[in-house]
Amino acid sequence: MELISHWIDWREAMGSPNSRQRRAIHELLQHRPMLMYLGDSWFSTPLYRNLARQSAKPIDGMGIVLGKPGGLAADLLAKSALDSLEGRLLANDFDALILSAGGNDSLSERLKRVFAKWASDKPAAAKISADQAFDVLVNAGIFDDGNGGGILGRYRALLQMAQRVQAKRPDFRVIGHTYAPLKRIGQEADLSVANIGLLAFVKGSVGPWLWSVMRHVLADKDAGRVFARRLLLDGFRTLVLDRLVSDFPDLFSYADFSTLVGIDVDAFWYDEIHPNEAGFARMAPLLNDRIREALPPAKKAAVP
Repeated sequence: MELISHWIDWREAMGSPNSRQRRAIHELLQHRPMLMYLGDSWFSTPLYRNLARQSAKPIDGMGIVLGKPGGLAADLLAKSALDSLEGRLLANDFDALILSAGGNDSLSERLKRVFAKWASDKPAAAKISADQAFDVLVNAGIFDDGNGGGILGRYRALLQMAQRVQAKRPDFRVIGHTYAPLKRIGQEADLSVANIGLLAFVKGSVGPWLWSVMRHVLADKDAGRVFARRLLLDGFRTLVLDRLVSDFPDLFSYADFSTLVGIDVDAFWYDEIHPNEAGFARMAPLLNDRIREALPPAKKAAVP
């Protein structure tokens, strides 16, 4: 399955309502899934075959990928975005929404605001341990539910919307994923004409997104790896994803890459926060296990 990436192409592929083309697609999809991938650069990076495209490649079905590199849950799951998304999910018979969001909300400028006392070459505070830094992050409300402003709140708003879709299509599901523990702390992206085209002359290299801030806060990159693991596992996985599975057990599940054997090998990583194509290929079967589990019985065989 090659993913469509624009709604105009999707509408052309589906055909007009009541058309022969639309009827033929609905017949084909009786035993094949219709999937929407929505998310950040793990789904939308143009550099190479990312996680969404690695996941879709062996699946026999129809799918679309939406989102943007660097996308925040705060933006991807904002009220206006969810209103639009709800309409599209109701207008098309998607079996599942597969989501990649939340990792960027605790990096870069958001991280810099939390650690403002440290974020300079002459910090106003002494360096602290990785565990202390994680406590600072949690207390800042990054993962909170409150008023939809934290990552948990954004996801909860999405799933409350998805419940309305599920009320009309009981088999509909939402699937998320963890991020893998970071390996190449401090490694910036190498953007070249070969991988993103002429845009490379404008952008140059980007990142690192975590160590650019945390180098002022933590003693060394080893402490940075400990902090990153706590952020992604004790923070995003435990405080967000696990709570959502508990609160929406018949709607939400996630793929857990945190214990995937071999993903901590340097050769599977492109930069500080992105696996490379081989790394994403290693992750895709686990994501597809969750997709298969979420599909109705008649469609499971389409996900090998």
